[in-house]
Amino acid sequence: MTGNRDEAGQGADWLDEVFGRLKTLTDQAIAVVAAAEAPTDVAEAEKRARAVGVLARTAKAVAALKSRPARKTPDEDEMSEDDRDVSDAELAGLQAEFFARVDHLVGGFERKSLAAGLGREPAARGEDPGAEGRDQGGAEVERGSVLVA
Repeated sequence: MTGNRDEAGQGADWLDEVFGRLKTLTDQAIAVVAAAEAPTDVAEAEKRARAVGVLARTAKAVAALKSRPARKTPDEDEMSEDDRDVSDAELAGLQAEFFARVDHLVGGFERKSLAAGLGREPAARGEDPGAEGRDQGGAEVERGSVLVA
């Protein structure tokens, strides 16, 4: 792990050095354009405007190098401070929200099935109510036990 930090540190140092060089070169290019004589015709004005636009994009790109945070390595992602255990109250709240959404979706499917003339009742489809885990009542009991656990 320390090897990754060393490489990341070297990369950051190198990027700082590159930033300094690019900033100096950009400043020199801006000085050249600023010191040039004022344009006397439309063609010269257009050429100068293009140069100013290029320098503006260049300055923005160079500044972005400095403001960009260092990239994390996969090892650092695993050690993130954002990793935390969820409290029982938070877990219960998340589970309740999840099951409410599932129930909402199931209700929508049931409404659409009824509108299409398909019954939800196992007898309407000629099935055994407990066949192949299709016992809808059992799903509620199972779901309730998850919330308590």
